[in-house]
Amino acid sequence: MKLAEGLLLRADLMKKIEHLQNRIRPVLIVSDDKLPQEDPIKLLALIRKAVKDLEEVVIRVNKTNNETYVGEGVLLMEALAKRDSLKMLSEKLRNIRQAAQINHSSYTKLTATVDIKALQVEMDQTGRAFREIDSKIQEINWLTELKD
Repeated sequence: MKLAEGLLLRADLMKKIEHLQNRIRPVLIVSDDKLPQEDPIKLLALIRKAVKDLEEVVIRVNKTNNETYVGEGVLLMEALAKRDSLKMLSEKLRNIRQAAQINHSSYTKLTATVDIKALQVEMDQTGRAFREIDSKIQEINWLTELKD
């Protein structure tokens, strides 16, 4: 199984666990004269199995991320952390730029305290770096076998 397939399986298992939890809620308590529409014991067993399966997939994904290089001595795990930090920085810069926009319709003289053009350049560079590392990660995900 490829790493990308393991990631898809992880997402599917997380959705399955959530779905099972939603299915078990209405059958946990019923009136004395009613039977639950589904067997809560069976649903609980399915939840336990899905959580165990998820644990195994997460271990394999983490092991793969910690043992796979994306080039020049950089582990996939490090590339993922870099991608996450670039995404966060990009979002924060975008929010800051938006907050620094001046409404020219007011009568008050307002001046931005940050260089909007420089901020835009940094946003562009951060976005480009994010896209480059994300593309490399996606490529590695589809080329790398999931570790046992």
